[in-house]
Amino acid sequence: MESTSEATLTSLYADWRRIGVAFTGKASPGPVDVENLILRTAAAASADERLTVCAASWLAVFHDFVDGRRLSELARASTATVRAYLGALLSLAVESPDGARRAPQFETTLSHCRPLRKSRAFYVSAEQLPAYRDWMRTHTLPLFSRWGLWHDDMTLKRNSLQPLDTLLQVPELRARALCGPSIEAACLAQTLHRVTNARLLSREINATYAATHAAVQRLIGRGLLQRERKGVRQELRLSPLSLLALGITSP
Repeated sequence: MESTSEATLTSLYADWRRIGVAFTGKASPGPVDVENLILRTAAAASADERLTVCAASWLAVFHDFVDGRRLSELARASTATVRAYLGALLSLAVESPDGARRAPQFETTLSHCRPLRKSRAFYVSAEQLPAYRDWMRTHTLPLFSRWGLWHDDMTLKRNSLQPLDTLLQVPELRARALCGPSIEAACLAQTLHRVTNARLLSREINATYAATHAAVQRLIGRGLLQRERKGVRQELRLSPLSLLALGITSP
């Protein structure tokens, strides 16, 4: 894989910190796109074992917050190398001795993942040292070798996670708890602190305008979004009910 910059890793740490991994340092100030974060983590997985293991731990415990349909779509559009690492990351979350055992949200995504054509050590630090690389190749576990990767440890770190009550203080996760991990929750998350519209939302959540418009209509019908016409535009904002449910003090 290409080298991963320090800035990329810092951004990933901050995003995972926001949604419940107890990393040190500052959390991201804005909403986190969970499925995109999973793909970005898979792309950087070879560079940082702590990040990878803690992300897999979060996925093992909190997989019900993941939109499996969207994760699958993002996986299909990713590179072969990212799909191999993503397969290993999700498998670790499910199959580790301390894993989820079963996570239906990941099944379709895993069906799109394939092993690397040329096997390598999971982490760059091992791949670059011949003796360490040979050790990993000899002692690799089936979970990793299935994806064309070599590694000898499938231990998770559940103690690195914040409790569910803490996660539910994060507005975009609370939206998923209320609406399910869905396009509706994504629309609410993108409308947390501003006025927006359906076309802008469709670009931000990477969904078709038709699907986004239908989701917006459902949210308006449930009293979770308010629509106001401004000239030719129709502006959307969170309703008082959404503000209360998501713990937002001002639009």
